[in-house]
Amino acid sequence: MMRGMFKVILLVTQLSDVKRLHYRMVNINGEKGCVQGVIYDHMASRFMATQGSCQDVNCIHYRGKTTIPFCCEITGYSCNEYIYNEADSTELCPAPSL
Repeated sequence: MMRGMFKVILLVTQLSDVKRLHYRMVNINGEKGCVQGVIYDHMASRFMATQGSCQDVNCIHYRGKTTIPFCCEITGYSCNEYIYNEADSTELCPAPSL
């Protein structure tokens, strides 16, 4: 009885969060890039990722895949130019000091 109840609770908690495609802008060895993966919304907030794909920010040059343990598989892309928005550009282009 307890085992069945545990399965029901586990199922309900899994249904409350949906896996979606998220991306995050990165800068690796001086190269502008983007990584994307299908992850839960709560995990995306921990990684400070934005919902959407790397193509949304003009990053289309495939660079490879890797797996983050206990999370997901991510795909990397390099970018020629970004389409900046405030959330993404603050990390890569800090404000000049006065």
